[in-house]
Amino acid sequence: MFDTWRRQVEKDDSTVDAALTKLVDQITPSIYASLKTAVELGRWGNGDRLSEEQLENSLQMVILYEAKNLKSSERIEATLPKGCGDKILQ
Repeated sequence: MFDTWRRQVEKDDSTVDAALTKLVDQITPSIYASLKTAVELGRWGNGDRLSEEQLENSLQMVILYEAKNLKSSERIEATLPKGCGDKILQ
C-alpha cells in the first residue's frame, strides 16, 4: 500500500506533505488501533509478521496520527522507557 503511494509522491516534497496529511486524515480510530497493535506485537491481526518496511511505515503512521489527534501524554513516545541519558554518571 505504502510503496505505490510513495512512488506517486516522491517527485515533490510539497506533494509528499500534502499526501501524508491526506493519508493521516483518512486513518480512523479503528485503523489507528490496528496499526498500533501491529507495531506493538510485530504482527498483523491475522498473525503474519510485519516486514521491516511495514513496521517502519506503520510506526510512522501511528506517530503522525497521534501527533494530530492525541495529547502528548497519550502518544506512543510517552509510553517508551526513559534511558539513562537523564542521569549523570560519576
